Amino acid sequence: MSYLTERLNKKIRKRTIFGVILFLLIFVFVIISFAKRGRGDTGYSWVRDTRYIVHALGGINGDQYTNSREALSGSYERGGRVIEADIEYTSDGELVLIHNWKKKTLKELFGYETSMDEEPLSLNEFKDMKVYGKYSTLTFRELMEFMRDHKDMMLVLDGKYDKEADIRRQYGDIYRIACEYGDDIPDRLIPQIYNEEMYDTIMEIYDWKGVIFTWYQLDEDTLDPEEIFRFCDENNIRVCTMEDSKENPLIDRTAAKYDVNIYVHTINDEAVSERLFDSGVAGIYTDFLFDR
Repeated sequence: MSYLTERLNKKIRKRTIFGVILFLLIFVFVIISFAKRGRGDTGYSWVRDTRYIVHALGGINGDQYTNSREALSGSYERGGRVIEADIEYTSDGELVLIHNWKKKTLKELFGYETSMDEEPLSLNEFKDMKVYGKYSTLTFRELMEFMRDHKDMMLVLDGKYDKEADIRRQYGDIYRIACEYGDDIPDRLIPQIYNEEMYDTIMEIYDWKGVIFTWYQLDEDTLDPEEIFRFCDENNIRVCTMEDSKENPLIDRTAAKYDVNIYVHTINDEAVSERLFDSGVAGIYTDFLFDR
């Protein structure tokens, strides 16, 4: 073998080895990227087709915040498929759908008078009540029955609690009860988290496929949108929910950098919704607009 031939073969071998190494590096990078984003991509497929998240099971006859059986059925019949519900415990430890137990809420919803600032009713008391005197109250188990029978519905969970022990208890019960009604149901539940710590707590209970970071409990004076979006990106959280404000367009551009979709709550004015969509938001929470 001539000297020139040997040098040529060495160059070919080096290039071949370099090419193999480069291919392997690219292959590993792709695998890691898919592994990192796999849960997020799968858990957020609903975003592509969902401009409207139905708020509090939807409005009915002009009434809001009913979280009622009639509102749920009506919203589904009108095409709502991603539906949000407010979930609280009764005094005897059952999960039911109600915005909160504050005395103002109890008086508005049920005409129930109490001197307590916040007084959960018992399950039997709650079941005997009629929302605005005409709508049926709903338990979480009854909602799971509805999801068992309506396979294309997804549920956004507004669990209200901010203390770790309460969050752990509630999401543990939510997961356990959901499993009783179908193995597929937990993957159709979308928890809303209110801070970074809550994410770790709920993910210890179950590997939820989709999570929404909602901002309404955050201190506006210390809120750092870019820090939140960075956290979301690192944890494959692809949706944030916030209130409408003049700063939304700026926030939307920041969110796009981190592949985070913005939803705004709660919008029932069609002109406002169009302004928000024009600014680039992915969707809105609404009581009434979702069948447009």
